[in-house]
Amino acid sequence: MNECLTKFLLVSFIFAFSNSALGEPAQITWEDLSPTKGQEFKINLGDNADIIGIPDISEFDGSKERLDIFLDDMQFMKEMQGEGGFINMNLNNKKIKIAGYIAPIAFDGDNVTEFLLVPYRGACIHVPPPPANQIIYVKSASGLKAEEIWYPVWITGVLHANSVSTIVADVGYTIKEASVTPYRTGLGLFD
Repeated sequence: MNECLTKFLLVSFIFAFSNSALGEPAQITWEDLSPTKGQEFKINLGDNADIIGIPDISEFDGSKERLDIFLDDMQFMKEMQGEGGFINMNLNNKKIKIAGYIAPIAFDGDNVTEFLLVPYRGACIHVPPPPANQIIYVKSASGLKAEEIWYPVWITGVLHANSVSTIVADVGYTIKEASVTPYRTGLGLFD
């Protein structure tokens, strides 16, 4: 009987552990990205951080002048960004789901391959970027078409609390691979 109970407990533990590791992502809000007092971790990009998202001159028909104008405009937007503050280390390496808007920074044809997830439409493109702790850099997403960037989406992936610098903004969080699904109304965030 004791051996049977031990096997049952072992199987139960393995089942519970595998379900929590492979389970549903934690649905978070933008407020969750800001840490509570005592849980802060200062965003630090360093002086020699590589800048992600610098376009190739071929995207400007080989015109160095047009590329330089674009880079100046992006630098101006980046200089308007608010202080990045602190990131929430409790979310580091957690599988999350969050709703937001896409600010693309890399394309493959008509597909957006890299982007910034931001809390409101137009952030980083038409208005100053939000603080770094309110932006998520998504390194890889598949199947996201350029015409879909105007609508809110759900992003699901493993969140990393590490900072990067992009062409349009400094960023507090990254997701290496994300699934992107359309945001459905009636779920509260953008209704």
